[in-house]
Amino acid sequence: MGSIEETVDVIPTIDLTPWLNDDDSSAAARIAVVKELHDACVTYGFFQLVGHGIPLQLQKRVLSCAANFFDLPLEEKMNVSIKKCMGRANRGYEVLQGQTLQTGALPDLKEGFFIGAEEPSDSPRAGRFLTGPNQWPESIATADFEDPLQAYRAGMVELAQLVLNLLALALPSPAPSSVFDDFMTQPSGNLRLLHYPPKPSPDPEQLGCGAHTDFGGITFVLQQPETKGLEVFYPPKGTWIPVEAKENAFVANVGDLLHLWTGKYYRSAVHRVTDVGDKHRYSAPFFYNGNMDLRFFPLDGSPSMTVEEHILGKLNASRAEQTLEKAKNIDVHRQHVNLVATAAG
Repeated sequence: MGSIEETVDVIPTIDLTPWLNDDDSSAAARIAVVKELHDACVTYGFFQLVGHGIPLQLQKRVLSCAANFFDLPLEEKMNVSIKKCMGRANRGYEVLQGQTLQTGALPDLKEGFFIGAEEPSDSPRAGRFLTGPNQWPESIATADFEDPLQAYRAGMVELAQLVLNLLALALPSPAPSSVFDDFMTQPSGNLRLLHYPPKPSPDPEQLGCGAHTDFGGITFVLQQPETKGLEVFYPPKGTWIPVEAKENAFVANVGDLLHLWTGKYYRSAVHRVTDVGDKHRYSAPFFYNGNMDLRFFPLDGSPSMTVEEHILGKLNASRAEQTLEKAKNIDVHRQHVNLVATAAG
């Protein structure tokens, strides 16, 4: 019999069917699902989700929407650039290598497109952080892009709230089962389409997506089947666990907000996308951030803050770290230039 150290870790797969078919499922089956979610979130912070109720055909349409959008000429994609969004709404196209999530690595080899709940431009909330009107490409018909993406986003909000209710049930006492109820009123839930082109070089610092944690509540990733690249870091062993891209399954993970709120009970795991191979890879992560105005109180007595304060704080800290890294690189380059000039003189 092998030792624990020799065991190959696999992100668990959890079937939600007992909670979607109440008439046909026993209480024991539903309790078993809650326990599985608890164990996955405490141990890995990640799990695969099946029996979730999101139609497979809709999932395929979302990935098709991603491929169709990213196949557009760059000029058309730039017409809906994220830099043109209203205020801090964070909606629209993000260019290839427009983000660097891992300090010391090259810019991420991916491009993205962000949408959220439609907030009219004349709304007093429009332009707030993660809130505002979406930007849609003019060359793709509404029925072929906006409609399926918004239908999918609405379904993902419902799925996220079901999972959050179950994660509340899984918390040890004295946490009430209603702990996340206010978090789920007027929730922010944003969908991001992603495209990872084939890696052009073997440089180990060139990642599809650098190692990071998610800042918000909980994330659900729709992966293109038969692709590779997503990995989860497992601290007890210091290893990276590959996450299989399964058809009709979502990869779900706990974000920093839920980690902090539960007194660090649920794990927010570092993850990355490495070499995607010689194929184009598409995915669609959905980020459930909940009620941005809610002040939450961590269960371990840590200082309270609003959801928006937490996410903005994490975002600003990440950007400051990236700015510092760029400054260091510039300084190293200048020193090298000076040394070359001195040697030449």
